[in-house]
Amino acid sequence: MNFKNNQLKLGIILNYINMGLGNLIPIFYTPVMLALLGTGEYGLYKLSSSITSYLSLISLGIGSAVTRYLIKERTESGQEGEEKVFGLFIVIFQVISVITLVVGTLLVFNLQVWYGSSLTESELIRMKILVFLMVCNMALGFSASPYTSAITAHERFIFLQCVNILSTCAAPLLNLLVLFLGYSSIGMAITSLAVSIALRAIEIIYVKKCMQLHPSYTQLPISLVREILVFSFWVFVSNISAQLCSTTDIAMIGAIPTLATTGVAIYNIGSTFTSIFTSSTTGISSLLAPRANKMVFSGANIDELSKISIRIGRIQTYIVTLILSGFIAFGRPFIYFYAGSGFEDAYLVAVLIMIPGAIPLVQSMCLSIIVAQGKHKFRSIVYLTINLINVIGTWYLLQIWGIIGAAFMTGLSLVIGNGFIMNWYYSRIIGLNIQKFWRDIGTLFIIPSVMAGVVILLGTIIDWYNIATMIIGILIYAVVFCLLNWIYKMNSYEKEIFLAPLRQIYHLLKNNANGGK
Repeated sequence: MNFKNNQLKLGIILNYINMGLGNLIPIFYTPVMLALLGTGEYGLYKLSSSITSYLSLISLGIGSAVTRYLIKERTESGQEGEEKVFGLFIVIFQVISVITLVVGTLLVFNLQVWYGSSLTESELIRMKILVFLMVCNMALGFSASPYTSAITAHERFIFLQCVNILSTCAAPLLNLLVLFLGYSSIGMAITSLAVSIALRAIEIIYVKKCMQLHPSYTQLPISLVREILVFSFWVFVSNISAQLCSTTDIAMIGAIPTLATTGVAIYNIGSTFTSIFTSSTTGISSLLAPRANKMVFSGANIDELSKISIRIGRIQTYIVTLILSGFIAFGRPFIYFYAGSGFEDAYLVAVLIMIPGAIPLVQSMCLSIIVAQGKHKFRSIVYLTINLINVIGTWYLLQIWGIIGAAFMTGLSLVIGNGFIMNWYYSRIIGLNIQKFWRDIGTLFIIPSVMAGVVILLGTIIDWYNIATMIIGILIYAVVFCLLNWIYKMNSYEKEIFLAPLRQIYHLLKNNANGGK
């Protein structure tokens, strides 16, 4: 238990480090990449990525089942049973990888059907090469994904986060190298594929050599396939919804000749900030998912599940509100320095999606609970319905308001789906104490809301478009935010969460100093 607790604590610390790097690197990396590629080529690269991402649906949501069934089988049948299930998942994902390559190749040869009128012939040729390379990358990811899930199932978070940090740093650095060498977006796609091959190989070696977990292909538990497919189906439906929500906007913008690559580039800059915002808590959620599974499998009652949801939700809210309110306050000048002039609409795109997007981020533990209980069918149906309406509404609003219309419709769908319907479901059907959840969490939004409003008002007398002034303002904002929450909002448990890593670092430095004497 001590080992696993240390893995979780250090895993969370490393996740914060990775999150910090993942948030900081794009701030410096994206403007350089944008300058080297140009707006059109950057938009083409992101459009190719958006189109390719639809192929992730081929996995049918089975990826979400791997960790769950490995934990379940290890608990019930020991390592031998786990290795048989592990072997079964590897076979399943090898088949998925082959299907991905076949479907992806067909997609490459039919891109002109959708984008022949909005892209030039040379752009279409480059897009086909980009999509093919990205398809290969995705197929590779599928084939190795059971190994990543096995590492998560065994709660080897330190290793997993170290690999994530390596990926976060290596990919952009190598991408910049190939851009400076003049290889453009195709060079970036090749680099991403090479990094993926190296990292997946490291994970496979770790599972086999360090974890001593080897897939068994004898007496595969074929009888489990039906149960896995039933469980995964509703995750698959949810994945379709997520895909419609996250990438359909870009795909539709790219299909409109008056917007095309420039519109995609501007929208994607806004989406970059929403991605940073989302990743600020989802990393922690993925670390806590195995614990949610164990609580459910061990028979935790609904009061215990409500308490852990509130406890985790409060911690996530501090992170979410710092980033959200800080972006609302400083986002306009920040985007100006980040991407240059001509990207002003990216601020509204980000804000319209980030504000409603905060709801599922602070309730991610609630989602982990219903998935562990196998009660995620309702969520999948709701999300699919809402996001189909979102697609129709987005196409209509694109004609009127352009990319702002697309962002508005996406934000509205998040409010309806996550804000109203899912909270009703968590409360009335699952039985979680959502009223207490929002009473506890809601007050944490007061300080950041007031602070963001004050900064916006100060913008009438302070020039935030001076880069030195803006940086100093952001630093002061972060310090004041932390102090006010520490004094007025944080309880003793939350203070200990933030103090524990600092205390460990202090003792480590002290021991090293004593050892050196």
